[in-house]
Amino acid sequence: MDIEELRDYCLSLKNSTECFPFDEVSLVFKVEGKMFGLMPLDSDDPHISVKCSTQFVDELRDHFNAVEPAFHFNKKYWNSIFLNRDMKDEDIRKWVKHSYLEVIAKLPKRIRDNKEMPRLIRLREVNSTNAYIQSLNRDERLPEGSVVWADFQTAGRGQIGNVWESENGKNLTLSIVFYPSFLLAKHQFLISQIASLSVKETLDEFISGITVKWPNDVYWNDKKICGMLIENDLTGQYIYSSVIGIGININQAVFRGDAPNPVSLYQILGREVDIEDFMHRFLEHIYDNYLTLMKGDPDGTLVKKYLDSLYRKEGFFLYVDKNGQFEAEFAGIEPTGHLLLRLKDQTVRRYEFKEVKFITSVQ
Repeated sequence: MDIEELRDYCLSLKNSTECFPFDEVSLVFKVEGKMFGLMPLDSDDPHISVKCSTQFVDELRDHFNAVEPAFHFNKKYWNSIFLNRDMKDEDIRKWVKHSYLEVIAKLPKRIRDNKEMPRLIRLREVNSTNAYIQSLNRDERLPEGSVVWADFQTAGRGQIGNVWESENGKNLTLSIVFYPSFLLAKHQFLISQIASLSVKETLDEFISGITVKWPNDVYWNDKKICGMLIENDLTGQYIYSSVIGIGININQAVFRGDAPNPVSLYQILGREVDIEDFMHRFLEHIYDNYLTLMKGDPDGTLVKKYLDSLYRKEGFFLYVDKNGQFEAEFAGIEPTGHLLLRLKDQTVRRYEFKEVKFITSVQ
């Protein structure tokens, strides 16, 4: 990464500005008038000084040769990151974004409260919440985290054109928009992880036995309780926007479609659940998880929670691919989202979404 690329990234962060308040060579980046980065343009060893949580400041210095205490700054909170040493470009961007978020978190409440708040748009009926929120975004950019919630979808969609069955007013069908411009396109699977995790964490408040079936279906035992469709809009190497469409079976008593294994909270609990209350619980989880993702998930919590939550993560089970049925065990998931399955002869197979199918006892 060179200083021009880093400058472009800093200025891509919302409400960021640049200036030269000290001299003609010290480029300062600010958000709401507060500095989150300083880059000396005359240095023979290009670097940027950034703010860091005390939780990570020393750990970064110990781990990377590229990280040193920042000169002329309070070394308890500020590090200098050198661009041409041993830190990858994506990690440099992550810790610059971390600095930006640290500064925002310390802004006065009156300033934070003036930020655009997510909109909650309630509809009685719509063809598809994903299509609706995308059409709104073409006319005006919605605030990040905005939600379209519908009682009924006439053309609800699942992955690769699948139709989502949902009885009018009985289930939670919504779409939410984020702008994860900090994420490389090749890492878009992280959006899928936080979405499915947030659903699982919400359902965990009501029942046990919830898992995530790769890539992002949510299961209760061997039955599907939630599906989703995630549509990402890319700009160059990065994600410009991500629309997450989610359908969660809440109060539907009977499923009449040909889906092989649906289940609802009502069928499990034997009682109805307040859908609006459930939605607000879910939004708390996904906003928290998205914020952790924005901060770079520095301790790997999100990835670990996702892996721990996986359906059939231990033991050998039946699968089927284009070559037929086989038995395998879970061997991992690549950062790109590819599933790895290990056969009994130790051969490892790698799959993209829809290239392999889980065989369940209820099919």
